[in-house]
Order: sequence, then structure tokens, then C-alpha cells
Amino acid sequence: MKKLTLIIGFLFVSSTMVTAQAECTETPPDGLKPIAAFSIFQSNFRNKDYPFALKFGRWILCSKPKTIEGHPSFNLSRQLDHFATIYSEIAKGETDPAIKASYLDSAIMVYDDKLELYKDDADLIYQTHQRKGRFYLENYSYINDGLAKAYEEFQLMFDINPEKTTTIAQGYYVKTLIPNYINKGQREKAQAVISEASKYATGSLANDLNKFQKDLFENPDDVLEYYLPILEKKPHDLEALKAVETAYKQLDNQDELIKIQRTLHETEPTYKSAMALAESEKGNARYANAIELYKEALGMADDNDQKKQINLDIANAYIGMEQIKTADSYIDTALDIDPNFGRAYIAKSRVYSQAISSCTADRKLEAKDRMVYWLVIDYLNTAKQKDPSVTNTVNAQLPNYEAVVPTGEDKFLRLDDLKNGQKVKIDGSVAPCYSWINKTTTVR
Repeated sequence: MKKLTLIIGFLFVSSTMVTAQAECTETPPDGLKPIAAFSIFQSNFRNKDYPFALKFGRWILCSKPKTIEGHPSFNLSRQLDHFATIYSEIAKGETDPAIKASYLDSAIMVYDDKLELYKDDADLIYQTHQRKGRFYLENYSYINDGLAKAYEEFQLMFDINPEKTTTIAQGYYVKTLIPNYINKGQREKAQAVISEASKYATGSLANDLNKFQKDLFENPDDVLEYYLPILEKKPHDLEALKAVETAYKQLDNQDELIKIQRTLHETEPTYKSAMALAESEKGNARYANAIELYKEALGMADDNDQKKQINLDIANAYIGMEQIKTADSYIDTALDIDPNFGRAYIAKSRVYSQAISSCTADRKLEAKDRMVYWLVIDYLNTAKQKDPSVTNTVNAQLPNYEAVVPTGEDKFLRLDDLKNGQKVKIDGSVAPCYSWINKTTTVR
């Protein structure tokens, strides 16, 4: 008789569970006190006897008590998670699709209740979306649009806390979201996640995001097709400007590249943007514009390595404008910062070589002009002595200048019998156009 009673009781529990919360009562069953019913609920839950746990705990779902007298550690949020687990686990044992779906719907109702109850608690809201998303993912075969709903929950997690969603679980959530958007052709959504997640991703996850970016845009034209309409609406959108800048670089479209770089620099002037625009201007022989931008970058430079390089860049731009005296002063500034800056000494040799060309532009090259090539060679040799990294560059240039220095005949007949090893000064005494140089070299 006792055995029969237990069977009938179990059948009653099983039949009523399908409606889960339909027969909701706010008081414990069998006249039990709340603490006693909760104790039985906990015991059955720990033992994975989910049907009976539900029988003695359903009143908690209905009344949603914040506390239970005599049980100071009662936590409603934790118990709601338990109920979601109960419904999920009972559903696993059901073979009837309708009954299984009913239990799963009940679990979803628990998550929705929790989201409403704790809508002012950001941490709990985040955690619940996470649990709900994983629930949908695990049970999507039995839930209408279950997979899409899982992605929606993961997106909500990302919206609430993009940094946490990017970094937890080795980037699982963003690595799930992005391919979903890419596969559906939802470029804008995929790009939004990639752009935000990239702020927090490191290591292999950062590499994964770069791969997703390549998948999103197969070529520079794809990038332009996506971002140019954005720039039409928002001309100073930084993300779009940077993406289009990269695309134009890859396409080697210099005219459009400079336009974008100008807008980018106007929108967010930085050392990097000033340098990028300066390089583009110099590459198009707009040296005056390049110099202005280099000087702007100089004011934003962080360290001496940047400062010495910018001074050399300015010098090279002035050389391009044939203002070699001004160029020489900027090279001196670079060498003041770093006396071992090999490329600056090479620039010096270039300045003095160009001085010869300038001085002989309207006359024939004479032996006295060739003396300046000794000074050019001095600076080339100094370059590789100070900075071995430029040795190959120097060795490639030296023969060109060694071939045009004064000959023995020049030194004897035309240069007052100069002797090897003798010191001579390159200044106005050689020719007025060399007066600004005022440097000493050695006859060889």
C-alpha cells in the first residue's frame, strides 16, 4: 500500500510539472513552514532529484521571497538559477518534444523573471544573460530560433560589458558572435564587435580578430564599399577614416589617401597622423606642406629617437626644395640629439654634394669645386665609423665621390701644389657660394 502511494504521488508530481508555474501557489506544500520546505528543496536539488525539488520549491518561484526566516544565507538569485537548472535537467529526460519544450519554456521564464527582478543590478543582469545565452545554445534544437536567441544574449552581454565579454572564456563569446554576423552578411554588426573587442584583446585573440577582419573584407575595395557611405554621413568617424586610409594605401591611391589623412589629422591630430600626412606630402614632392606637418609632429614627439628622425626628415624636405643651408642646420640639430646618428652624417654629405651642383649650375666644374668632395667623403666615412649599420650604404656611395676628387695634376697645377694630408678650409676662399659651409677637410 505504501509503495502504491509513492507511485501515485510521483505520477501526480510528473503530470503537474509540465505546466510548471501554471498552478502557482505562494505557500509551501503540505502545510510546511517555509524553512522546512526550503530545506527539502535544497536536499532534493543536491541529490539531483529534480521533480521532487520542484514540488517543494515551486512556492519560491511564485512568491519570490527575499528572505526566509531562520535561514539567513537564503539567496533568491541563486535559487532562481537552481530552478532554471531543474527545468533543463527534467527536459533532458523527456522524449515527448512537446513536454520537453514546455520544461525549456519554463526555464526561460525563470531567466526572464530574474532579469526583471534584478534589472538594477548590472552584475546579475550580465550573469543572467550569460546563463540564458548558454541555455539557448545547449538547447537550440528544441527551441524556435534557439541559436539566434543565444547570439542575441551574447550580444547583450557584449553591450553591457564589452571588455569582460571579450576577455572571459578565452574570447569565446566574441569568437562566437563575429562569425555569426559574417556568415549572415551583417558586416556592420561584425565590424562593431571587432572594433570594440580589439581594444581589449591580446595574444591569440587579437590574432583571431585580425583574421575575422580579413574575412569581413576580402580586399580594399570591400573596405571602401562599406566605409565610404559611413563617411558621407559622418565625415569625422575615426574608425571609418582609419579603415579607408589603410585601403587607399593598399590600392596606392595617393590622391585619395592624402585627402583622408588630412581629414583624419583634422579630426584627431596626433604624432602618428602628422607623420603619416607629412610622409605622403613629401612622397608627392609637396615639400613645404611636408615640412609644416613634420614641425607639428616634432611638437608632439615623445622621445629623442623621434625628434632626431623628424629633424632629419625636415632636412631632407629642405634638400628637396634646394634650401641646403637650412637643411644643414636641421641635420646639426639631429646630431646634437644623437652624435652617432649615421644617416644624419650621410645627409650632411648629400648637402655638401648638392652645394657643388648649386655653385656650378651656371659655370664649368673646376678643380677648386672638386675639393668639396673631400668634405663629402669625410662625412661618409664618419657615418660608418659612428654607426656601423650604415656601412653598406656608405660603401656603395664612396666610389662615386672618390672618382671626382681633384687629381694629382689638379693639386699640383691648379690648387697651389696641395700635398696629401694637408688641411684646407671649404669656405668663401674656395668660392663665395661656399662661404656658409666653413668646414675643414684633408687633402688626399
